[in-house]
Amino acid sequence: MKLSATEDDDEQRALEEDITGKILWLSWCGICTEAEQLLPEVASYIRREGNMKFLIIARKEYVELDDDQANMRRIMLDAGAGTSKHQLLLAARAAEQIKWPDSQIPSPSVL
Repeated sequence: MKLSATEDDDEQRALEEDITGKILWLSWCGICTEAEQLLPEVASYIRREGNMKFLIIARKEYVELDDDQANMRRIMLDAGAGTSKHQLLLAARAAEQIKWPDSQIPSPSVL
């Protein structure tokens, strides 16, 4: 799928990262909200029933993220912080154009 508003592959990739990050961030916020709502119900059940047999206390080992997972996490956290890769790319291009006004900076897709 090609985004029609993009000039080249870098701009398209930046927009795709922004959209993916927002989807991941909203999903993460939804999961956290669900967990926050469920926790009081579980605590209430334990107090009411006085039965903790079903609880399994698991010790979580730290899992090293692979490159893809680390990249997805970065994309999600950037979206949560309000960082737009697309806006950063456009700002960098504008700065280059100001720095070198007489030169035409070719887009990578033209080369």
